[in-house]
Amino acid sequence: MTEEEDFEHILGVLREERIAPYKEDELETVLSIGHCINCGLCLQHCPVVAAVGAERFSGPRSIAVELSRSPPEFWATSDKVFLCTGCGTCREVCPRNVEIPEIVNMIRARIFEQRPDLVPEQLHSVDKTLLEHGLAFEPWEDLEDKADSRDMRLERLNLPFYPDRLKESAEVLFYPGCQAEERAQEVREAGKVVLEAFDVDYTLLKDFNCCGLPAILIGDGETARELAKKLKEKILALGTKKIVTTCAGCTSNLNYLSERDGWNIPVYHTLEYLIEEIGIDILTEKLTADEGTQSVTIHSPCHLIRHTSRQLADYAAKIVEAMPNTRYTQSVLHDSCCGGGGMVGYHSPDVANRVARENLRAIKRTGASRVLAPCPLCTAHIEEMLFKTGSSVEVDDLTVFIAQRLFKKE
Repeated sequence: MTEEEDFEHILGVLREERIAPYKEDELETVLSIGHCINCGLCLQHCPVVAAVGAERFSGPRSIAVELSRSPPEFWATSDKVFLCTGCGTCREVCPRNVEIPEIVNMIRARIFEQRPDLVPEQLHSVDKTLLEHGLAFEPWEDLEDKADSRDMRLERLNLPFYPDRLKESAEVLFYPGCQAEERAQEVREAGKVVLEAFDVDYTLLKDFNCCGLPAILIGDGETARELAKKLKEKILALGTKKIVTTCAGCTSNLNYLSERDGWNIPVYHTLEYLIEEIGIDILTEKLTADEGTQSVTIHSPCHLIRHTSRQLADYAAKIVEAMPNTRYTQSVLHDSCCGGGGMVGYHSPDVANRVARENLRAIKRTGASRVLAPCPLCTAHIEEMLFKTGSSVEVDDLTVFIAQRLFKKE
């Protein structure tokens, strides 16, 4: 049976079972399933399988290639498919480039559409927040309390506060992401410090909304599309030429949306912008020395190195190595999933934590006193795990770490 015949058979079964067929823009991804040669590399490298075993999580090949083909098995994936962290390791090691992460998201979307009762309850709560507020986190009720929290964080980190810039036709839109907007405010403010240090003509959105990635991971494609549509309208109305973000997930998703929906606006993580637009030489001239020598290691977020570009890990190392009085040691698992992705931490924290433990062991072996992660989600998850284990190792978002060395109070 040819790939096309196999696909037509799948569509026929779906129609008979009254299950929504795959959409036209999904066909290429679905057909990639037929390229699988059952080599097992995805199973050998999957961090979730390594952490919890194949009985708890049957693995990327099983979900994408076997269980997605017929409706009875398709529904049976509901207790497995939501345990995927979406790290993309499976696709990276696949010799035939099977689009496993995208297939997992498509299966989640089918479950959300046809059997929402099989979607973890905690994800429905996040989806409700997205629908009500256009954000992945509930916004602060009291804006004064939010400002007080921000100011306390900045004081602790010895960082200045710059009032938000809100203007049209700025060169750059600074898009911090939901977590930095409502929870990790120090990351949002650090991003502004970095841009101010180099006199970048930037603006923020007056009415911020999520890029839609959490909705995609939940399976709510309709909400994801609506959020992307609103964001596109706001961004195009501003007339900015570039987008800079501090969030790994936002970087990958905004790049995807810009290409898919015709924004034609380049998207940069702060690391990319510093290296490609500012330049390492100019950056190095601005960096100040910290008191004493800092021993650090870097965690590379999956959405940066596997969903955007491996080059960003090199950028992170290049920046840290340029910092005075900073000694960088690479962890052997610097590019392994932290366990917090794919919304897994919301409904199965035991799985997310077991994935993270391997990272913690590798971090300990570096002898570093501080972990840097260019992603608020990775930073929060690793920090929580280190705290629970009683470790003295501290964690910083890399944008915050950079901002601290671009600004020194007199």
